[in-house]
Amino acid sequence: MKVLIVEDSIFVQKMMSKLISDHIPDCEIRTATNGEDGFQLYQEYEPDLITTDLLMPGLGGQDMLRLIREKDQNVKIIILSADIQKATREEVEELGISGFLNKPLTAERANTLLQMIQVARYAE
Repeated sequence: MKVLIVEDSIFVQKMMSKLISDHIPDCEIRTATNGEDGFQLYQEYEPDLITTDLLMPGLGGQDMLRLIREKDQNVKIIILSADIQKATREEVEELGISGFLNKPLTAERANTLLQMIQVARYAE
């Protein structure tokens, strides 16, 4: 399974990469630090699953999600963001996400993220 992590915090990128690779060792993981790089990597890498923050410099996660959905309605996308406004969450849910987790990534949320990835993996 190919996973793309789009996150502006290098610390969170490394933490999520380690979490996923430790629990799902056959995942191939790539990372991007903003929406522009994330969209470009999405096109080149063709991941099965994307995790993305919403609030990033440059092209944010919502705009990247819109661009991806113009090309692909099927790729699984999990939002991991501190932006918990109801309107924001409703908007990204309308764009067809597989899940939404609030930051920070606690142990409980990390387990939920792993479960979401497993569900997406077996839905392929």
